[in-house]
Amino acid sequence: MTNLTAYFDKMAKILPEFNKIQVTSFEEGFSNKVYRLDWNKVPQMVLRVPALDEVAFGIDRQSEIAVLLAAAKAEISPPVLWHDDQGIFACQFVVQASLGWDVKHSNSSIKRIANALAQAHALPKVDHPFCIYDLIEHYLQSIESFLPTRPDVREELAYLRGLFSNLPRVESNYAPVVCHNDLNPKNVLIDDDAIWLIDWEYTGMGDPLFDLAVVTRSHNLTREQQIFFIESYDASLDIEGTLNKIAQYSLAYSLREMIWLLLKHLTTPDDPDAWPFYVDFKAMPSLNPFLEISASQ
Repeated sequence: MTNLTAYFDKMAKILPEFNKIQVTSFEEGFSNKVYRLDWNKVPQMVLRVPALDEVAFGIDRQSEIAVLLAAAKAEISPPVLWHDDQGIFACQFVVQASLGWDVKHSNSSIKRIANALAQAHALPKVDHPFCIYDLIEHYLQSIESFLPTRPDVREELAYLRGLFSNLPRVESNYAPVVCHNDLNPKNVLIDDDAIWLIDWEYTGMGDPLFDLAVVTRSHNLTREQQIFFIESYDASLDIEGTLNKIAQYSLAYSLREMIWLLLKHLTTPDDPDAWPFYVDFKAMPSLNPFLEISASQ
């Protein structure tokens, strides 16, 4: 476990005596280090310590914190209790649990996510732009920089570049808005009382339809649910045209996730999970939609 003493020193005004704090590491913190801090036998707050290479992954911590604070003020993210300029922050512990990867939604939960996204897209602007295609290219270049020491990934890079070169591009009709860009089931905390959107690490000014595509793909929405999701988000949208853009953005999202896993393996070689996850993702049609596309051609 990371030595948290230095962070506790900075947070001293909002903490009890250090020997009264119990620390539990969250296993779901695959990207970063996430801890629950308890005292008086009660969960009190969650501490997030960044662990990713910000340059390699195109992360802007200042924009992340700015959006996180705005989202907390809008009450779509848990209250932020402390943060610094390095992207480390502590937020209030909330009892709502994250969703599972096999989530099956009701119309009620779909509507609540759509409403929360609409609120997110109205948050104050930040300086960091987000384009999924630019980010994928950045990831591929980051992987390419490892080739002198990792020639074994050259074949993987060629495979991923081949997919990217054939990837359809969405032309956005929207002015850029604040987007989450990674609203998978683990980043939605929800129960009957509240819904919270967490982990704004990839936030930036982008196309809101990409957010809808991430939810559609990662939350296992059926076509009927997708239509309800679109209507709940913005009833003025053209359904068929939006469905088509979401489908194209879903491919880009899936490719980003696959490339992200390979880049995670290269940037954190001690991580035992990133490479097996990449191999599994690449091999499973339910995760890698390009396998089905290839099989149908």
